[in-house]
Amino acid sequence: MIKCLVWDLDDTLWQGTLSEDGHVVLRPGVQDVLHTLDQRGVLQSIASRNDPDRAFQKLVELGIDHFFLYPQFGWGSKATSIRKIAQEMNIGIDSLAFIDDNPYERYEVGTYLPDIYIYEANAAAGLPELPEFQTTLSEETSRRRQQMMLRQARNTAEQRFSGTREEFLHSCKMRLSVRGARDGDLPRMAELASRTTQFNNLVQAPTPAVIQSYLGSERRCIYIGQMKDRFGDHGTVAMAMIHVHDSAAEIELFCISCRMEGRGMGTAFLGAVLSRIQQEWPLLTEAVCRYRSQKRNRPALLLLQLLGFRCRLQGQEESIYALPFPYSYTGPEWIGLDMEKELSLND
Repeated sequence: MIKCLVWDLDDTLWQGTLSEDGHVVLRPGVQDVLHTLDQRGVLQSIASRNDPDRAFQKLVELGIDHFFLYPQFGWGSKATSIRKIAQEMNIGIDSLAFIDDNPYERYEVGTYLPDIYIYEANAAAGLPELPEFQTTLSEETSRRRQQMMLRQARNTAEQRFSGTREEFLHSCKMRLSVRGARDGDLPRMAELASRTTQFNNLVQAPTPAVIQSYLGSERRCIYIGQMKDRFGDHGTVAMAMIHVHDSAAEIELFCISCRMEGRGMGTAFLGAVLSRIQQEWPLLTEAVCRYRSQKRNRPALLLLQLLGFRCRLQGQEESIYALPFPYSYTGPEWIGLDMEKELSLND
């Protein structure tokens, strides 16, 4: 699934070369493509050999500047520009796509970034019809660009902050709400599971039907986490699918948005879920979780270890980690936590 499309400008996004003709116009169909992908939650950026001030002015004139995050302008390698975009957005190269009219640029990017999707400029109008641009639609899908802008605002504020890292995190006024999932959460849960690759213990996306089967079940349940801070409402950013056995609670799958990385949100969310499970099933003796090692999900393993899970069975493809009960919540003090039908564990 593509999370971000990187556009070239000259003879790709628009017709003509800006440095030679300031009266360039958008390629036919591009306006609709920009809007459609934005509504589907596909982020968009730019890698262009253009003067940044002149190019940005033209984007403003065309009324499309707001679509593009972390645009990269300059005369260096576009592969380098794309790596920078991926780094700023904290997404993998295999989740990016690049569109350019120049065969040399496409060849160079494909050589240095073999996992990226690449398209010729003439394919622009048909991109929304391709399967890799199809997404699970939820209430939060069309807000993904705004969510990334919140992340950008937080990063900018942190760079300007003069105090310690912990003082900055306290100043963000983060509030995490954890509750049981409901039918209305299904589209966002399916989307989160399909898009999350770093904080995902199995790097697996269950079908909506599988997720639905947990809702209303006596021994299977799903918890979701929703985050707000001084920068805005980040919506649903975490989920955990739990199967309660006779003596153990199995975390069958957990997914936490990479947008929340570096704040301690994963510890707060899974810690809260473990505390809630103990309260609802006090006779349980442990929690267990499978971990399937993949290219990008080592952060999921580090999170389990931080919570106190230890390896019980080491396999070539999949391992089992266990945490004995009782477990005491030890989430970061800078994250206020609210549990449905319960008092806050942190003020």
